[in-house]
Amino acid sequence: MRVLFVSDYPHLPDIQGGLQTTTHDLCLAIGIVGAEVAVLCGLSEHGDGAPTQTVSDESLGYLCMRAASPAAALPLVAAAWGASIIVVQSGMALSRMVLASLQTGRATAVYLHNVEVHQLGGTLVPDASLLYLANSAFTAQRWRALCGLSCHVVPPAVSAENYLADGTGTQVLFVNPTPVKGVQRVFELAAQCRDMSFLVVESWGLEPHWRALCQHRAQVLGNVQWLGPQTDMRPVYAQSRLLLMPSVWEESFGRTVIEAQLNGLPVLASQRGALPQTVGAGGLTLDPHAPVQVWEAALRRLLNEHTAFSAAAQQHALAYVASTPLIVAQLLSLLAAHSARVVLHA
Repeated sequence: MRVLFVSDYPHLPDIQGGLQTTTHDLCLAIGIVGAEVAVLCGLSEHGDGAPTQTVSDESLGYLCMRAASPAAALPLVAAAWGASIIVVQSGMALSRMVLASLQTGRATAVYLHNVEVHQLGGTLVPDASLLYLANSAFTAQRWRALCGLSCHVVPPAVSAENYLADGTGTQVLFVNPTPVKGVQRVFELAAQCRDMSFLVVESWGLEPHWRALCQHRAQVLGNVQWLGPQTDMRPVYAQSRLLLMPSVWEESFGRTVIEAQLNGLPVLASQRGALPQTVGAGGLTLDPHAPVQVWEAALRRLLNEHTAFSAAAQQHALAYVASTPLIVAQLLSLLAAHSARVVLHA
């Protein structure tokens, strides 16, 4: 079977987001079991070129094709590569990509990684010609409520060796300094906890003026270290003591939680979306709008009881990672069955 993952978002190394790292780990895991896999994605934000022109490489361990307009390039790419099934993933115009996939005549699955309706560029409807997948029970429940979709839950694959660091450090880690991820709360805590050192790491592409403003605030505070996007998070986890994830939007999964917990980093997160389930016993979750003093108390508790929370975090993450072969097998089984149904009714 040949599985083609498609999104209009750029892929690694242009963006170091959750969708990109999840897709990367999943592609490598699928390759290990013998299926063939490729990615069609958008160019970096500064890319240009004809809509159907693609730039290809296999530097990530699988074929990655980048196009200015993945939707326009999809028919030619799917035919040339001989895709058995196309898996359309979350992007900025999801419904347009789904239609482009259906128009190729090939089996189409839709893998939903968030619950942002404004990114659909249209709507999604229950349809026997589409296989719907969701990255968490929360995501599946939300799309059922929004559009009446019945989604199979396929959690993200996480490759432990890509995130395990040698030891841990002392800093409070925060990834992706954007408003929806709760960067304002991070600055409030840094101002409140002058005895702590905070480490901020970029992930998504930041608007230059916003980056400059945040970096200025970090510099003024004096206890906030700022790093650009990292292709390898292991040195970051090696510097860190715990992960702070005060998201104000509804996180559909929160894979950074699992990555951090693999290194024994407890997590302090907001009670948004799937985060309470993803964090589990390996940390604490709070109302994102709780007073900063409540967040400070929880932060200090995790540091004071670090040994117990660290052990629980690592146990939780290792149990999750151990399920990766089952996740891959479940996904391939669903894709193969759907592809067979489409061929049967063609």
